Amino acid sequence: MNIFEEVLHRLSSKTRIRSLFKDVHAEDLERIISRLNDVLVEKQEARAKDDEKRQKKQESIEAIKQIMADRGVSMNDLGLGNLDLDEVAPKRRRNIQKYTFEYENETGERIKWEGATTGRLPRDFQAYLERTGKKRLDCALEQIAE
Repeated sequence: MNIFEEVLHRLSSKTRIRSLFKDVHAEDLERIISRLNDVLVEKQEARAKDDEKRQKKQESIEAIKQIMADRGVSMNDLGLGNLDLDEVAPKRRRNIQKYTFEYENETGERIKWEGATTGRLPRDFQAYLERTGKKRLDCALEQIAE
């Protein structure tokens, strides 16, 4: 677990926060909260600024589409190929690599499992990874060709 994940883990529960700050004076805690609030305000302002830019850009795109439609101009007329302004690009299929994994369950029995490097795992496999500290790919025997 990296330091960011550790901090998030500690700050995600009121009980863990209490234990983390049990020896901290109230003034120090108020200073920390004030700094966190300042960071939050900065983040919110940056997000609002980005949203405003995105909104202006979308309005410009809609205005250009309307002007083109009013004047009967298409993307083909502009020499941009067969692009249609209202056409939605098809979603690409994710290329998920599948592997054959091997691991030991609690009783020491070797088990082979076919799956991907992302997504849910069998409970035994998850316990094995936590117990040994290994990554999923460390247990991969071979990649399955599709």
